[in-house]
Amino acid sequence: MNFLSHPLSHSAKTAHAPPFLAALVVVLVAAAPARAADILPAPEASYSADTLVRYAGETLEMKTLNRGSWERQEFVLDDQTQVAILRPDRNRAYVMFVESRQLFELPYAEAALLPAFAVLRGLETEKLSDLTIEGEAVGHFQVTRMPEEEAAEEDPVVLDLWITPDGIIMKAEGEILVDGYREPLQLLRKNIRRQELDPQIFEPSLALEP
Repeated sequence: MNFLSHPLSHSAKTAHAPPFLAALVVVLVAAAPARAADILPAPEASYSADTLVRYAGETLEMKTLNRGSWERQEFVLDDQTQVAILRPDRNRAYVMFVESRQLFELPYAEAALLPAFAVLRGLETEKLSDLTIEGEAVGHFQVTRMPEEEAAEEDPVVLDLWITPDGIIMKAEGEILVDGYREPLQLLRKNIRRQELDPQIFEPSLALEP
């Protein structure tokens, strides 16, 4: 299965998300108030990084640029340069095919590898430890989605996150829900470089077709 299927047959406003960018269906659960130590750090850093993603048996390397919760992903797949811009503040994502100069607009949840921080913070969270990854001090958090009542016999869906105090997810490992199915996910970031980034790189450089 490819990470990304070229959605040429769909209009810019109705294109389905590529498999590796598929929606991660999460359900908020009622829980006791979390301890301050268990609350995920907010995404405050502006930085670039190299990111390795393993999803559903496939591997993809990408360049990521983040300005707080905004993210830009750049990668080459099937000899095509592709750029995904994730804007949770607009509940939108933009996927650009550079060589063919095509732009597709999607709801945020249909394009993000991970749910928005606001969603993650609404799930049951526990901080397990403090350690170092790639020279960065991180907290190891475990985020759990409990099964819905009609699926109470199922095991919880568990995702481990290793996050810096300024909100850089250095590593993610565990299960996610994609269209109701469990899928394994691994994400690792390295070569972190904190820097100011131009807000314009988080806007699509192509126009949607009428």
